Amino acid sequence: MRIKYEVFLPKNKQQLEDFIQRISRKNPVKHFIIRVFPEYIEDEELVQIIVNYQSQIKQFKKNKSLVFWTKQDFENLPDYVSIAPTEEEALDIIDFEEIERDLLSEY
Repeated sequence: MRIKYEVFLPKNKQQLEDFIQRISRKNPVKHFIIRVFPEYIEDEELVQIIVNYQSQIKQFKKNKSLVFWTKQDFENLPDYVSIAPTEEEALDIIDFEEIERDLLSEY
């Protein structure tokens, strides 16, 4: 069974902020991969959004995965942020996070 996920492609900073606010409800039904292109959202903007919306991202990740798909190399991002250079690697992260949540729920 393949996991349910959706790829979101924000065209600017405001679209990404609105998206994160919208998905931060308590019981998400699918995982999200956010495809970030530097021509739409600069590195500094992405880092600032992650910092500003850390509580919403953490809340979402309690139930589902949120992976940023970008070729940019970010070294100093917090632990709760998942970054992948390809869609396939983003799916691998989702799989691993699902297993981790399942194991934690058993204890």
